[in-house]
Amino acid sequence: MKNNGPAFLAAALLFVFFSCASNPAAYAPIDSNVRFGSFDGALYALNNERNRSRGAIYGPGNDILFYLDRGMIQHFAGLYSESSQDFLQAERLIEEAFTRSLSQELGTFILNDNARDYGGEDYEDLYINVFNALNFYHMGNLEGALVEVRRLNEKLNHMADRYERAKRRVTDSNELPTEARLPMEASQFSNSALARYMGMLFYRGTGRTDSARIDYQELLRAYELAPEVYYHSLPASVHEELTVPAGLGRLNLIAFTGLSPIKVEENIVVPLLLPAPYHFARLPLPRIVNRPQYANRVEAVLDSGQRFPLELLEDMGAVARETFKSRYGLTVLKTTARVMIKYTAGLGATAAAAQNNDGGLAILVAFFSRIFAEASERADLRLSRFFPSHALVGGINLAPGNYELTVNYYGFGGLLHSEQRQITVRQGGLNLEEFVFLR
Repeated sequence: MKNNGPAFLAAALLFVFFSCASNPAAYAPIDSNVRFGSFDGALYALNNERNRSRGAIYGPGNDILFYLDRGMIQHFAGLYSESSQDFLQAERLIEEAFTRSLSQELGTFILNDNARDYGGEDYEDLYINVFNALNFYHMGNLEGALVEVRRLNEKLNHMADRYERAKRRVTDSNELPTEARLPMEASQFSNSALARYMGMLFYRGTGRTDSARIDYQELLRAYELAPEVYYHSLPASVHEELTVPAGLGRLNLIAFTGLSPIKVEENIVVPLLLPAPYHFARLPLPRIVNRPQYANRVEAVLDSGQRFPLELLEDMGAVARETFKSRYGLTVLKTTARVMIKYTAGLGATAAAAQNNDGGLAILVAFFSRIFAEASERADLRLSRFFPSHALVGGINLAPGNYELTVNYYGFGGLLHSEQRQITVRQGGLNLEEFVFLR
């Protein structure tokens, strides 16, 4: 042990460091293709990364990420059937993640949260059904879309119950002395305006007016319950969706812009009542950050000369940040407990070496155990990357017929992008057009 101990510790350190490392650069070719609308190129890069023997981002334990990312890119590419299959697989795996094995959970207390299979964030689980409903709509299957809407409603009700219990825990904790309070912040999000909007449209499109009215009321309620998420005014067109005049058709547009936030590692240094070199700890914690978005205004123009704005319905990035709050407190607690366990083990090993009157070995053990504890702590930065950042909607009543539709995206410097499309507006039913600009 005197001769081999430091070498053994160094080898263990390197193993943990490299086994836990991730490579954000591996996303670069996928990200670039997605942002500029080259979805075939993005799918090629994504599948190529998945097929690597030691994939940096879609390796073992990251199946949910793979199916979420590929499902979204396939949706943007118009591969609706393939996208639907991937979303169904991701949803199944998320459900299974609630009963993940004890061995994986124990691993998160020994190494870090990356030791466990990725189980998905709450907002990812919701948006699976939003985009799968759109998949079924584009495939001409409105009943299939309504199945997804009902799944959405079930998840929203379940989420509201969980978040209400979390609020009560935070409230109870705040009544304790400051040093005993939980580092938790309750999420205010429990109802998605985007989900309710989709439900309202699909129910209206199939003649279920009572159900459409219920989702309309729930949409209004979503804005009331979470002002931090719905910090903007409700799109004016929403109030017109259930009162389409006789003889006219209702054209609805939904545009998705930008890309959803990502996680980055934030290091917090805290003092500890332990002897050196364990007298302070570095806690690597995940933090949600936005990605750049260039479109700040979207307008639709018809060849008849009519024009109308597409207004922000849901800041999907804000939903991601808000739902992240519900798990952040537990992450802080687990990270702190894990560091203390590693430091205590290091102290024990150092003391054992010192008892053998081997001061040199004791110093090395202290040094390497501290480095091991630092290097093995890595924040879990896994998150799907290709959900949009914003959902904008607009609607107009039109005489049935054929139209040329142009959707213009504007930034601070003027027009960024235009997309033209030939459309047909029919009386009754649902005339929904989806647009995407991810820059």
